[in-house]
Amino acid sequence: MRRKIKVAVCGELPSACDFLLKHGVVQIDQFPDATEIRRERDYHLILIHAPHAEDLLNTHYAGSGMPQRPIPIRLLREPCCKSALIELKSTIRRIEECLK
Repeated sequence: MRRKIKVAVCGELPSACDFLLKHGVVQIDQFPDATEIRRERDYHLILIHAPHAEDLLNTHYAGSGMPQRPIPIRLLREPCCKSALIELKSTIRRIEECLK
């Protein structure tokens, strides 16, 4: 049984959302920006619209009180480039493996 990956999307990222839906992510919560997320620990992945920082990889949210697991953060531009979507797909697969 496939577990549902919960993704927070901060800003306008329609190409990333379409990509996630095509790859089985069915819970996507949208926020105007990252400061609006109140329960970061509820998510497996956080995507943030950041047009000038898309190449920044391997960032994680740890937060105060340390969640059980660090939450990957992916900074993306719109439209997302092909390499960013490939990396996003890899991130989704790693999350799915951790949820098994």
